[in-house]
Amino acid sequence: MVEQVCLSLALRGSNRDPTNRFALTILNNTVEIILKFYAASHGLLKGSEINSQEAFVSILDIIENQNKIVNYEKKDITKYHKILVEFHTKDNFRIEDNVIDEYVILAKILLARLYDYRASKIEWEKMIEEVRRHA
Repeated sequence: MVEQVCLSLALRGSNRDPTNRFALTILNNTVEIILKFYAASHGLLKGSEINSQEAFVSILDIIENQNKIVNYEKKDITKYHKILVEFHTKDNFRIEDNVIDEYVILAKILLARLYDYRASKIEWEKMIEEVRRHA
């Protein structure tokens, strides 16, 4: 999951719209995996529920009730998730760099609060550079 966040940041750094779209897609999938893996490993949703369309929002509601995220974080995660849906339904839809940057912050918050994973700014930069070298 961490490598996928780093890949999104590496792609975002290229300042090209198609790569920002790809970065957002990877990042959104990563956030979904972060949420669903947490839900599955903690028995928060039943088998078929975890793969439903509603699972994303349901898990956000559950982790908000567990005080793992606050309301504005839940709303922002949902907002960025919906931006990707808009991208698929509209022509000439541009993904701005700040969308990637802000969604990455939320992904890092989820990693910290759900998995107790934290890395310093320098560690993140090293991991991103490593991804760039191997991409």
